[in-house]
Amino acid sequence: MATLRDVAKEAGVSVATASVVLRGEPGFKTETRERILAAAEKVHYRANISARFLKQGTSGVIAFVVPELGNPYFSDLAWAISQAAAKRGYQIVVQQTNALVGGERDVLSRISAPMCDGLIVNLHNVSEDELRSLIGDHPAVLFEDYADHPAYDNVTLPLEAAFTTAAQYLRRQGYEHVALVGGKRFDDDEFASVGRNTGSGIALHALVESGLSSESDTIACEWTADGGAKAAATIMQADLGYDAFLCMNDLIAFGLIRGLQGMGVRVPQDKAVFGFDGVSPAMYSSPLLSTIALDFKGMAEAAVSMVIDRIKSDGEIPPRCQTAGFRLVRGESA
Repeated sequence: MATLRDVAKEAGVSVATASVVLRGEPGFKTETRERILAAAEKVHYRANISARFLKQGTSGVIAFVVPELGNPYFSDLAWAISQAAAKRGYQIVVQQTNALVGGERDVLSRISAPMCDGLIVNLHNVSEDELRSLIGDHPAVLFEDYADHPAYDNVTLPLEAAFTTAAQYLRRQGYEHVALVGGKRFDDDEFASVGRNTGSGIALHALVESGLSSESDTIACEWTADGGAKAAATIMQADLGYDAFLCMNDLIAFGLIRGLQGMGVRVPQDKAVFGFDGVSPAMYSSPLLSTIALDFKGMAEAAVSMVIDRIKSDGEIPPRCQTAGFRLVRGESA
């Protein structure tokens, strides 16, 4: 098993320097830090977390809690967070809740123990009040926290700006009648109801303001590829004259395109499809998906930076909020 001395020798630095950099401490040039991290990877160095905790009271581990890794949105985000944390000398442990209330409570009650320095959480069912009771004052950053007065650091999505950009793009492309796919109203006891209802409300408002839709131009479906495929059947049976569709995520768009093509509908010649997320499989879709691509790298770096600030801070830091960036992807589907 490789030791810290092996890392230092490979990187051409002292053992003390290698140790400090691998703990994520500031004060070194980027070149030095990257050389040490590359050396650790090359010699397959793995920190002894138990020993570090006993000696320093810290583990160098941050937990990332997600609903499901089968969804490329969460797996792409997990990858980006792992990369961002490694640059700061931290390791990421990913915990999946299976999109269940009980799963979120169980994971949070277990991982907020001292062996985890901080948490980055993407929750959809546990409220902030309950989260506080589960993790206490443990350093934590939330994704997509929709509380009126957030108690935790938060990385939020640029929903208004992004959906406005999408609607304006569709209008510039000459489309006249657009439906929002996935715009169903989720009940309070359904998974991620608050976030999904908030997002679909903002998306529909953007379409209406652009003159492309009315309040009734929504097609209900699950936010999955299968849901998109079923929506295609609904669209063709109803024949409401839509010339384009704005989907609430890329998975819906993938399924919708496949479903339409299976019924002989050409995309975009007959019907146009536009997504939202910019998940990694989108670059391999046929036709290439037009979508709003979220800045996963920026989201990850913001979350990691804020949670490390919390871990290292001796005093109170007021809750902070950073909004993710995005870009318009002009693909082939719309």
